[in-house]
This record gives sequence, structure tokens and C-alpha cells, in this order.
Amino acid sequence: MLSEPATARNSAPEDGVPHHLLGRTTAHRWWRPLAELVLLPVLAIAFSLLLFGAAFGLAVAFGAEIGPDQGFADPLWEFGLGFASIAILLPAIALTARWAGKRRLGTVSSVAGRLRLRWLLECLGWALLGIGLAIGVDLVRGVPWDAAAWPGWPTFLTVLVVALALVPFQAAAEEYLCRGWLVQTLASWTRTPWPGVVLSSVVFAGLHDYTEPWVLGEMFLFAMAMCWLTIRTGGLEASIALHVVNNVVLIVLEATQGIPDLDRSGGGYTLWDVLPIAATTLLYTWWIDRRARRLGLATRTR
Repeated sequence: MLSEPATARNSAPEDGVPHHLLGRTTAHRWWRPLAELVLLPVLAIAFSLLLFGAAFGLAVAFGAEIGPDQGFADPLWEFGLGFASIAILLPAIALTARWAGKRRLGTVSSVAGRLRLRWLLECLGWALLGIGLAIGVDLVRGVPWDAAAWPGWPTFLTVLVVALALVPFQAAAEEYLCRGWLVQTLASWTRTPWPGVVLSSVVFAGLHDYTEPWVLGEMFLFAMAMCWLTIRTGGLEASIALHVVNNVVLIVLEATQGIPDLDRSGGGYTLWDVLPIAATTLLYTWWIDRRARRLGLATRTR
């Protein structure tokens, strides 16, 4: 049996490569993307089974009740497990890139081979400003808030701790999956990012429980904008920042009304409900691209 050359066992991207082509390393073979597309679901299922087993073991140890549908009777356990079940994609993506793609997870992160923390922190600040403005617009519009639904400080703080512990990993996992790994895997075949951009944006919208056309449209817009921003800035930092801030802020607001329900279907959303966040996405995308150009942020490997 012929063995692979040393470059296939210890591959690295060449200089001058954009983010979407970081999956096409010196170890690239036509069959590697196919192997990755097969391996990731297998690993995701395996890790999910381990997670659910551990979660139910902890539930029994802490005396949490199991509902008739084999879910948790306590909505807080369901809330935490819902985010953890998505966050578990991170190690699955890392192992898929390592075993089938012969590359490090850092090549999915950015052209620098890692998350650029200083740039990530700046993007988090701008994302917080943008989401804050969108929330302010909703408050001016008179979005209902029931003071009588306040669950009390113990419940609110518990949800806050769970959200801060899990949501950043959940949001990052979706970004690594849809804006990073999937786009790169398909681009290693096509050499252009756009088929992967469109497909990953459809996948992103489909992964959520929303059924209303306006919300699905807003999520597709968000996904396309974040793919474009990832290509323009050479990494996932900007998309991770906006995704994390959006999810954490919304969950904190919902926690003032009780434990958030992760089932988002049937909300009766209108155009005016999604317009503030859609406008925020577009403004954030424009501004972050402008900031990256001003800072001279690397968009290709060096």
C-alpha cells in the first residue's frame, strides 16, 4: 500500500491563501472533502450520545425529573442541554479537520492559524453597540415586557450563568460549522467560496426552529453577511462576536420573563419584528469591513 507523502501528514497552508481556501492544503486530495463530510456527522452523533448520557447521569445524581418524552421536566436543564448539544460540534469539527482534512482547527479560525483575540475583542465591542441599538429600537416600538413575569433573582442569575458558560461556545460552534468548515470544505473542490456560502446559509437557517418567512429571510441574510465578512476579514472573529452578543443579550432579556424557551416556532413574527436586527447586521457588516481595512487586518496567510 502506498503511503501518503510527509506533507499530507503535516500539512500547512501556503502563503497568500484566503480564508475560504485554507482547507486546500498540501495534503489536499479530491476525496478528503468527501471524507470530512462523512466523518463530521458521525462524530457529532457520537459526541451527542456521550453528552446526553452524561447529562442524564448528572440529572439523576442531582434529582432532576425526567419528563414523559424522555426530556427533562425542569426547563432549566432543557435550556442548558439545548446549548450544550450545539457546542459539542466544536470538538467534532476539530477532529474532522485533523483526521480527514490533515489540518489544525486554527486553519478554520483565521488566516493567522488562530483566533485573533485583539480583533475579536474589538468586534465584540461593536457588536454590543449594534445589538444595544436594535434593542433600543424595539423598546421604542413598545415591545411588551411583563413586570409580573419576573422569575426572581435566583432563577435569573442561574440562567445568566448557564448562558455565559454555554452560549459563547454554542454560537462559536455554529460559526465554525457554517462560516468556516463547510465553506472551506466545499471551496477546496470549487476553489470559489460562493457555492459553500449559499449552501451553508441555507443550512444555518434550517438548523433553527423558526418557520416564519420573515425570520427565515433575516437568518439567511445574517448568514450570507457573516460569510462575506469572514472572507473579507480573513477569519471568524467578526461573525463569532455578533452571534455571541446577539444570543447572550436576547437570552438575558428573555430571562427577565422566566427561563427562555428554545422552541422558536410559531412566534407570529412580522417584518417590523425582524427589521431592527436585519439593519444591525448590515450596518455591523459594513462597519467591521471598514475597520478591518483601516487596521490593515491580514486577509491572507503570510
